[in-house]
Amino acid sequence: MIFTTRLLILPAALALALPAAAQTGPERGSGFYLRAEAGLNFAPGVGLHTIDDDRASRCDEFINPGYAGLEGCTDPDRTINAVDEWGSDFSGATGVLLGAAVGRSLGTRWRVELEYLFREANYDEAAAIISPGGRPYAEIFGRELPRAEERIGDLTNHVMFANIYLDFPGNGRLTPYLGVGAGLAFAAMDYGALWLRSDDPALMETASGLPNEATVRRNLAGTATVARDRLRDELFGFQVVLGADYRVSEALMVGLRGRWADFDTLQGGGGYESLRSHASNLRLDGSEPVSYRTRNPDTGFFGLSLSVTYRL
Repeated sequence: MIFTTRLLILPAALALALPAAAQTGPERGSGFYLRAEAGLNFAPGVGLHTIDDDRASRCDEFINPGYAGLEGCTDPDRTINAVDEWGSDFSGATGVLLGAAVGRSLGTRWRVELEYLFREANYDEAAAIISPGGRPYAEIFGRELPRAEERIGDLTNHVMFANIYLDFPGNGRLTPYLGVGAGLAFAAMDYGALWLRSDDPALMETASGLPNEATVRRNLAGTATVARDRLRDELFGFQVVLGADYRVSEALMVGLRGRWADFDTLQGGGGYESLRSHASNLRLDGSEPVSYRTRNPDTGFFGLSLSVTYRL
């Protein structure tokens, strides 16, 4: 956190420290300004990567009371015969982009500012859970597992950026500019997962060959593993901004801004809301808790917005 804070402060501190002697030509709009903007953000497709520390269903005491007699069910390595890694792919999304900033002009060319952004990408999409080998798990398990999917709802960011801009000579009232910034995003993402078994015990092929096969088939049929959470993370990021302002009056400017922002991987997880229709642990006494963790590396976005700037 200390390192991230220094990265946020550094661009602003450097720009504010530029000596007045570096200014050339007549000052245009020197001093402080306020800006507000509104527009849209366009988020790329998302590829989630999820892991958990569950065991194979035959090693779940709620499903198989005789688990202790099976090879691997009490081994410290829970991954034996277990589905413990998967992915899912989602298409891109759009949403609102809102911003406000306070800045300071440093002569005719340079500006520095602190900017707040809010953006929301509305994915609201379910996608098939896919094995590391590229096949959907619903296809691998066949009729035993009619649904295996993850879902993303809204992805939101509250971001603070420290920016530096270079204004280019314009044509009359128009001033194009280029800016870069670094910042910290407080991100949140609606996440869900569903693994749903068929209600028919005869289709529970994962129970085939077990000493108590009939019991396991009956206990496993119709069960659901469910995750439903609002995942939160703090992400460092950067942006590049390209835009142009049109001077309406000496104090007021309107403009068009385009930006590309990118952030660290969003990570989060926890216990399942339901693990094969029981609490998120493997044993009747509550031991061997099971949790998942998912990663979203696709947290960047492109934004397009209209802005109003007022020079104080």
